[in-house]
Amino acid sequence: MKNRVRIKDIAEKAGVSKGTVDRVLHKRGNVSPEARKKVLAAIEELDYQRNIIASALAYNRVWKIAALLPRPEEDPFWQQPKIGIGRAHRAVRDYGVTINFYHFAEANSDEFLSSSRKILEGGYDAVLVAPIFAKEGHDFLDECQERGLKYVQINTYLPREDENFLCYIGQDSYQSGMLAAKLLSFGVAEGDTAMVLHLEKAVYNSMHLMEKEKGFTEFFAQNPGKKIQLHQTSFEDVFNKEAFTRFLQQTLEQHPTVGGIFVTTSRAFHLVEALERMGRSEMKVLGFDLIDDNLKHLETNEIDFLINQNPLKQGYLAIINIFNHLVLKKDVQKIQYLPLDVVMRENMQYYLNVEEELHLII
Repeated sequence: MKNRVRIKDIAEKAGVSKGTVDRVLHKRGNVSPEARKKVLAAIEELDYQRNIIASALAYNRVWKIAALLPRPEEDPFWQQPKIGIGRAHRAVRDYGVTINFYHFAEANSDEFLSSSRKILEGGYDAVLVAPIFAKEGHDFLDECQERGLKYVQINTYLPREDENFLCYIGQDSYQSGMLAAKLLSFGVAEGDTAMVLHLEKAVYNSMHLMEKEKGFTEFFAQNPGKKIQLHQTSFEDVFNKEAFTRFLQQTLEQHPTVGGIFVTTSRAFHLVEALERMGRSEMKVLGFDLIDDNLKHLETNEIDFLINQNPLKQGYLAIINIFNHLVLKKDVQKIQYLPLDVVMRENMQYYLNVEEELHLII
């Protein structure tokens, strides 16, 4: 077995001090380009493999990560990334990694701001954030940049160029809208209307919803063969069943040629239940996410397709990427799009089995 390479060996090989080697290994700066080049060459020649566990224990460093997400009790979708974060934490906590959760209501940008301020004052090394509000999200990330706080985005991608932006993990929202339109186009007749339905408050301050709508709209613009008309609308309080049913009834009366509806969030089941109350079970419905209420209606074909956004994997990979950057000193890929999984009744069990395996593995 070959002898372990020490920092002292690298320093002697490169002709620099041990402190210079240490600064290169930990990317602390204050090293001339010439010295850095010598150290890296010596590392490669000596085949140095850093002992991360020993290093972490020796420095006795605690790495503080904040997770800023919508409240899972208000939308079961957000329970999945939280589970993924927890699984990742169990894998890395022995390296001194701690994670604290901060939550906000999906419809309350003020609460997002309030939670983000607590994070900015909390002395964190990195933050995982779902920046679902475009303006407030950019404002928060600007503050992260000013304070040198590293961040990872999930679910919603706000394009950033600063050095503190580690990566985005999630779907390409524009492409998911294109895919939704293509799927729905198979089920609607020539001359029908396809409706985009946002069941969310502050829709037009939500970048991911606007990108989905844009992709959906542009698919039909690029594929005009069936002469499909489009209608975009939104409704905030889906928990008010009477008001939502009344809204939907009026909308369909005004647009009697609607043959299919694309719900841009995980709340397609609310639409199905309202259509049932109206006796409109013939409507084609497409939505997002493998939450229990959606799966129940997918099983009965009341929802035709669900696009799975892999939220558990989003949370898991976000923490692993932060760990790789902070502790392992690795570079991470900026944009990490997850697959656009199309789930229907016929392949639903496969994806449920995959989800179960993820819960066991991650």
